[in-house]
Amino acid sequence: MARELARIGLSLNTFTQWYWKTDLHNLLHFLSLRADAHAQYEIRAYAEAVMSILQKWVPLTYEAFLDYRLNAATLSAQAIDVVRRRLRGEVVDFGRSGLSKREWVELSAIFDH
Repeated sequence: MARELARIGLSLNTFTQWYWKTDLHNLLHFLSLRADAHAQYEIRAYAEAVMSILQKWVPLTYEAFLDYRLNAATLSAQAIDVVRRRLRGEVVDFGRSGLSKREWVELSAIFDH
């Protein structure tokens, strides 16, 4: 009997083999999505396990990944404008920011700590 037919009554995880090939750039992109706070717990735990391997394998890349990708923030053009205006000393509140409520809250969380 073929292995595929013999395993018909077994759950998937008892017979699955998996080979994974990627380059470092795409691995870091995968991890940035999977290690995000919005990702499901199970995939975040998997990403953390892969990141511990990454830390031992390429420590400088791992540190740069944390600094410039995982713990960084991306701002929209409107958010950058608000930051520039605040740096010039202008008082910018939500009403004059031009941002959505969600973006205002996220921007405030980044800079108002």
